[in-house]
Amino acid sequence: MKEKTQTSSPSWLDPRNDRKTPFTDAELDVLADDFIARMADTQAWQNLVTEVGEQQAREVVKQRLAAQDPNSLINWQPDGPLH
Repeated sequence: MKEKTQTSSPSWLDPRNDRKTPFTDAELDVLADDFIARMADTQAWQNLVTEVGEQQAREVVKQRLAAQDPNSLINWQPDGPLH
């Protein structure tokens, strides 16, 4: 009789290991740099830079990355009445 071997998933797939804090500014900088490096030759990025300038376009990318973080305060909603 064959023994069943339990396959465990990698730790990065375990929801108990999900981060509980928002991305820091330094982490958002790294994420934005990587995103921009991948998107620099696309028409969408070039249009955004033309419209608002490179520095502001970078800030737009950081804000949008922060908005995708479920732990970000941008996404926080109060559970009950405010006062």
